[in-house]
Amino acid sequence: MSHNSYKCGHWLDTYWDDSSQQCLKCYLRYPIIPGFEFSPNCGLQDDGGRSDQIHQPCVTKKTFNNGSFHTCRPCSECPNHLTRFVCNLTTDTQCCDRVRDQDSCMKEGLTTTTQTTATTATTATTANTATTAKTATQISKLPPSSRDESPLGSPTDHTAWILLLIIFSVLAFLFYIYKRIFIDKKQCFKFCLKDCLPSDAILYTKTQSKSSKRTSVTVVFDEVALIQSDTRSLEDLLSPALQSAPLQVVLDNLDILEELIILLDPESPGVKNTSHLASRCSFPATWITYTYSLRDSKSPLRAVLEGVTTKHPDWTVGYLARLLREMDRNDAVAVLTKLTLQREDV
Repeated sequence: MSHNSYKCGHWLDTYWDDSSQQCLKCYLRYPIIPGFEFSPNCGLQDDGGRSDQIHQPCVTKKTFNNGSFHTCRPCSECPNHLTRFVCNLTTDTQCCDRVRDQDSCMKEGLTTTTQTTATTATTATTANTATTAKTATQISKLPPSSRDESPLGSPTDHTAWILLLIIFSVLAFLFYIYKRIFIDKKQCFKFCLKDCLPSDAILYTKTQSKSSKRTSVTVVFDEVALIQSDTRSLEDLLSPALQSAPLQVVLDNLDILEELIILLDPESPGVKNTSHLASRCSFPATWITYTYSLRDSKSPLRAVLEGVTTKHPDWTVGYLARLLREMDRNDAVAVLTKLTLQREDV
């Protein structure tokens, strides 16, 4: 058989790769096609030019390729010409078992002589050859990207899709179980808490604290205090001594101040925060903007409270609570109820 490459002439199933300076197998670059084999050196010359097609068809009824070989294999011969399936371009000969397939077996020589005339055989052979040549021509005309793709899908692809579907179904089922057990249980706890509140608790408002120092028990009591603060007056929530306490008490109590900073400093849509409180305390907009620009080093709420205690030393905790009540920040009012006074503050 002639070769197209001088450097790889002794290995017809390889081609010369100029980048790696070695002979590489044709199937590493081009797909194996059932019914065909690679042309000598993949039809490539040493300089990368093409002098022949990539594939050439197997010989009818003599050789075959089922897509597993890079060269056509000779067709098998059955003993006594007992053939179940005659060899074609993509399938090898299938022989009959004398005992098991005695009735359905056909004798190849007799069947060919009695059922196929010379004219029919010649016509069929010519048509098959023409079809094969046409197929080879169409393959050679395909763009390189199309020729490089395998024409047959791997059976493992179907298995992979089935495994992915099973895994997705299991994850979806586990998510459903998690939602039913944990989320629904949490909602049930909230409704039960609402039913257990006193009769004067009309509205159930959820407070979300971002402080990592709070325990779950503290959060429950905070929600109860917030619900009650919505329906009760400041006189019922804050004792007279706490209402008349100077505003400096809030700055001195670092735990309470930290909770207020967590609640009021963040800027959330539709929720009034420290900037609104500063406006109600008559601070100019430029001062508020400047204070928020320094929030990485100092809390805006702390700056507002320090400014108020400097300008208005007579302001009290009760006055701050009323401002927060007007801003619909009852969660902050509930935090003020936890203030404790020292003897010198009374």
